[in-house]
Amino acid sequence: MDSRQRLRILFLALFGSGMVLAVSGIFLMYPAGLSGYTPGSGPAPGSDIRQAAPLEQERTLRIQVSDCEDLTPLGDVTLFINGKAMGTTSPEDGVLTLPSDRLPEQIVTIRAVKSGYQERILRDNLTREGEIELYAEPSGIVPVTVNGPPESRIDVFFIPSNTSFNSSLGKKVTLSGYPGGEEQFAADVSRFINNSFEKIPGITSPAYPLPADYLDKFNFYYYWDHETFADAFDGCAGKIPDTYWAEATSADVTIILYPTYYGQYTGAPDEPRGCTNPNGLGHVYLKIAADDRYLAIHELGHAVYGLMDTYYGNTFYAENSPDPNVWSSEESCRATARTNGWNPDGCRQIAQENPLAYKSFWRWDMDPDIMHDGYYGRFGNASTKRIVNILGRI
Repeated sequence: MDSRQRLRILFLALFGSGMVLAVSGIFLMYPAGLSGYTPGSGPAPGSDIRQAAPLEQERTLRIQVSDCEDLTPLGDVTLFINGKAMGTTSPEDGVLTLPSDRLPEQIVTIRAVKSGYQERILRDNLTREGEIELYAEPSGIVPVTVNGPPESRIDVFFIPSNTSFNSSLGKKVTLSGYPGGEEQFAADVSRFINNSFEKIPGITSPAYPLPADYLDKFNFYYYWDHETFADAFDGCAGKIPDTYWAEATSADVTIILYPTYYGQYTGAPDEPRGCTNPNGLGHVYLKIAADDRYLAIHELGHAVYGLMDTYYGNTFYAENSPDPNVWSSEESCRATARTNGWNPDGCRQIAQENPLAYKSFWRWDMDPDIMHDGYYGRFGNASTKRIVNILGRI
C-alpha cells in the first residue's frame, strides 16, 4: 500500500451510562475546517445519517484508522488525546482501544500523526456518542521526534536544498537534488540534531541551568516530497518554496539544510555559510551546511531564542526585552549587570580593531562568546538567561 495514500480515520467513541450508538454508517457534520475535512479529499461528512440501536457497554474509546481508498486497516498511527500520547493503532486491524481508566472526563482534542500524511487535529467536545471521520491529505512532512502537540512545543522543521556554494570558484553550485536522496537527508537531519540541539546545554552558563527536560520542549520534523527543494543560496538565508509553507503550518523554525560548503569561507564577497531570516511568527528560517556544527548553534541562537550578534559587522542589533544580550547604551548594560549580580565593568562597546570602529550597542558576555565568534565559544550569562526565559514560556 502506498504510504502517501489518503487516510480515512474513524473515531468510534463509545461512551455513556449504558447507551451508545452502533457504528452502522453514522456520520457527524462539522463546520468546514473543524475536522480537517477538505472539499474534494473524500466523502463529505454528513452524507449519511441513520438511527442506531442502543447497546450496553462500559465507557471506552475505540479508534480505528483505515485507508481512504481501499478501507484497509492502517497501523502505526500515533494518537494523542488532549495533547497526551495514548498509543498507536495496531498494524493488524488499525485499532486502538482505550479503557475507561485511561480516558479523561472530557475529550477536547484528538490528534493523529503518521509519517507521509498531514497531521490532523479535531478540536471540539468529543465526549459523546457517535463516529467521527477525519480525512488526512498526503504530506511531505515526516516526524523525527514528536514530544507533544505543536501548540505546546517549539516545532523545528528541516527542508533540503539542491544548491550549495563553491567559495574557491565564487559561485553557486546547483545539484540534481539532495545527494544521497531522502535516506541521506534523514541521516543528516538526525546528526544535525545530535550535534547542535543536544550540545547546547553543555555550552550554556551554569549560572542559569537549562530545564532538565530541555529537549522535550522541541518537536522535530523534516520535509521531503522528492521534487521540492529550497535554494540555500538565493538571498542571505535562502528561499523556501510556497508549497512548503502551505504544509508546514505549525513550523516555528525552518532549517534549510544544504549538503556542504565548498572551499573556505573568507568573508564578502563569498556567500555566507549560515544566515537567519527572522521573517515573522512561524516563518523564521535559516540556512546552514549539514556538516556544520558550531555555526549552526550560533544561527539557532538567532532563530530559536532571538539572540543578537555581538560582533561588529553588517548585521542587525536590537535590545531585546526581556533579557537582552546587547544593549543600546552603556548605562542600560551596566544597570542590567548590577541587577543580575554581574560585574558592570564587563560592559563594552561592540567594536572592530582594524580599522577601529564602533557600533552604538554594548555587550557583556565574556569571550569566547559564540554569538561573537560564530565558529566556537559558549553562551554567556546574558545569552543563557534569555534562552532559559524563552524555554520557560513553553
